[in-house]
Amino acid sequence: MSDNRISLSANDVKLIREQDFFNCKDFHLFIYNKVESATGLHQHDYYEFTIVLSGKCYQEINGKRVLLERGDFVFIPIGSYHQSFYEFGATKIFNVAVSKAFFEEHYLQQLPRCFVASQAYSLRSEFLAYIESVVSSPQFREDDFAEFLETLTFYVISRIRHYKEENDGGDDIPQWLKNTLAGMHDKAMFGERALANMVALSGKTQEYLTRAMRRYYQKTPMQVINEIRINFAKTQLEVTNSSVSDIAFDSGYGDVSLFIKNFKRLTDVTPGNYRKKCYGPL
Repeated sequence: MSDNRISLSANDVKLIREQDFFNCKDFHLFIYNKVESATGLHQHDYYEFTIVLSGKCYQEINGKRVLLERGDFVFIPIGSYHQSFYEFGATKIFNVAVSKAFFEEHYLQQLPRCFVASQAYSLRSEFLAYIESVVSSPQFREDDFAEFLETLTFYVISRIRHYKEENDGGDDIPQWLKNTLAGMHDKAMFGERALANMVALSGKTQEYLTRAMRRYYQKTPMQVINEIRINFAKTQLEVTNSSVSDIAFDSGYGDVSLFIKNFKRLTDVTPGNYRKKCYGPL
């Protein structure tokens, strides 16, 4: 189920056992602010998922590094080698460990067949708010703890199970990403420093933005920028008498030949032929 692609000796990886801290319970919960990893590279004989409540960090799972920000989580099956990196400062972590027997009895059959551990998922904002409200509530008692964690684990597995389905449907696109794309249609944003502008608009790192863009739109940030530029250029070709070179520069291209190449790749015609096709020779 996990993607174990690295070969390490037993001495390289710390093994953390369920019996060390579960105390015969089905769940164990950690909530803490971290600035560095206390365990280093390790694996365990139970199932685990980690949710970022604030800040951001990297999780390296089976040799692949994944960026996690507020509301993101990773699910780590038994046997996966993993460690955390806190390169951005303090990060508040909500970490749930689930015993092997309990997880395999109640949840294992719900996981996708082709599940890969090194994948970041996102909680819906309303569910993240629910977690925070429950944990901070003064009425939160030990008696309620197991029921809450069962509900949370079921939700996490459901998010994993329906990840591809939701990704294909596009109904769960984060608002910050929608806002970023809307802002990029401003002419001042898709010019020479378009990629830097997009990163700044998003408020995310370039790596995180790229991952989100690929997940929800199946495109890189530069592919999206080029589409915005070419759509702008198409409008200029339709409604103005400006030269192709002027439109190229106006669309954010410093190289006219690159503009023509990208225009033809996205429209199947050159800019000049596009204008002729719309209105005939000028």
